[in-house]
Amino acid sequence: MIALVKPQEIESPFVSWCGKRIEGIVFDVDGTLTNSIEAYFEVFRDVTARFGIEVKREDVLEPMSTGSLIWDRAIPRHIANRDEKIKRCMKLIPKIYREVFQRVEPFPGLELVLRRLEERRITLGVLTSSRSVAVQPLHDHFLSHYFKIIMTHEDGFPPKPAPTGILECLRRMGIHPSHGLTIGDSPLDIRAGKAAGTLTVGVLSGIGNRAKLEVEEPTAILEGVTELLSLLKLN
Repeated sequence: MIALVKPQEIESPFVSWCGKRIEGIVFDVDGTLTNSIEAYFEVFRDVTARFGIEVKREDVLEPMSTGSLIWDRAIPRHIANRDEKIKRCMKLIPKIYREVFQRVEPFPGLELVLRRLEERRITLGVLTSSRSVAVQPLHDHFLSHYFKIIMTHEDGFPPKPAPTGILECLRRMGIHPSHGLTIGDSPLDIRAGKAAGTLTVGVLSGIGNRAKLEVEEPTAILEGVTELLSLLKLN
């Protein structure tokens, strides 16, 4: 006997949202996939403390959200031998990054989201303006295999909000921007995604608050990446 399947039980192979077919998603990492935002403050706080300089949280996070240089806030221009101290700090940073990022973890529920997207044949990619240490938690927690492409600062593309990195990530993924979605926690992510021609989703799990993200007019704003399944009706 042939079992009959009701039409509503047949799952469409395509995912549509806002009138477009979603074939690929480019994720930011820090504050989007991992809880690493405070780690950046910890890194700069520990490095500058070795030179007797006290860094405030906003001295690190505000430049991260605007794309400006952290050093312009972290080390005031009136400090003696400023340039030399910045050079010495930069030499120390890679080692401290590695130590601090050992405690960074993906957000709870992320694997379920990635697995469900993979099941629906959505190609996934990562683009971060941070160095490769930022994606190490994805490797450590066995999540990197979900992503066809992982691009970092070392790939040499201009940082967001330039769309170049997103466009290259999508090209390597084999996805046209009109079928792409960019997801990130920063206004820079939204600007880059819109400039690249993708739909955009802002998440409130990182450095961008709702007011800052709303200014950029993303297609949607979520509390965190785990709400993506509901947004795309993939629950």
